[in-house]
Amino acid sequence: MGDCLFCTIQHAEKPPVGGVLYEDELVYAHHYVPENRPAYLGHVMVETKRHIPDFAGLTPDEAQAVGLLITRLSSALKTCTGAEKVYAEFYGEVTPHLHVHLMARYPETPQEYLRWNLSDWPDAPRGGEDEVTRLCQQLHSALTSTSGVS
Repeated sequence: MGDCLFCTIQHAEKPPVGGVLYEDELVYAHHYVPENRPAYLGHVMVETKRHIPDFAGLTPDEAQAVGLLITRLSSALKTCTGAEKVYAEFYGEVTPHLHVHLMARYPETPQEYLRWNLSDWPDAPRGGEDEVTRLCQQLHSALTSTSGVS
């Protein structure tokens, strides 16, 4: 799986900016940071640890772990960013490794940038490594305070 972006990140060959938000034997989460441009603050990735292409390949334990992590991270994103909603998207067209994009939708988001246009909003909260790292620290704290798990 050496050419899989998510396997590379999970094996610390390319550590995520802000560090790992959550990891256990089944799932992994980190903040998404694009190359060569500021990150949309509150764009988090939930991935399976096992390299599988989509939801159809999940074991019952993996399905439960993915669902619970999406729920916990959605709550943490709302708390830490003030988001009204958290969108969850998965397409699997580019990288055939199950990964769900969670994106905080901020209260002031204009109508034309809702849903799949969210990251196109030019005035969206964005930041570099320092801002992403600060948000990740808040998210990690929110996750550990609600579960007792680090």
